[in-house]
Amino acid sequence: MKVSAASLARAFVEIAKTIPEGDVGALGEAAAQMLIQHGLTRQSHAFLRLVEREWLKRDGAVPVRITTVSGHAGPLAKEIADTVEKALKRACHIEERADPALMGGVLLQVGDERYDATLRGALSVLAARLAEPVSVS
Repeated sequence: MKVSAASLARAFVEIAKTIPEGDVGALGEAAAQMLIQHGLTRQSHAFLRLVEREWLKRDGAVPVRITTVSGHAGPLAKEIADTVEKALKRACHIEERADPALMGGVLLQVGDERYDATLRGALSVLAARLAEPVSVS
């Protein structure tokens, strides 16, 4: 069986759910050693994100990432959480991030789906349309 960071993350979550909380740190160290042994040190930066995704999947929660200029969506975060939970009939885990390059608006990621309602995104679409050739017939 080929070992990958994703398969190791799944195994980590499965084992972590069955051992005492105090032993999870040692399990993390063992997982880090396995990443090194299998030559996966380049993927180690993504390992924690993979573990979090697997943990949420196991609990049935949908990861929702809200990216705004400030990193704080305020009451919009609660509205988004309520809407996602109602639409998917599943709990969601909200993560807010800041990205000053957005220039305004919100970038929403629900699971693997991305919704771009940012000024940067709108300007990119406009630039692409303006660069399209115009037929004169």
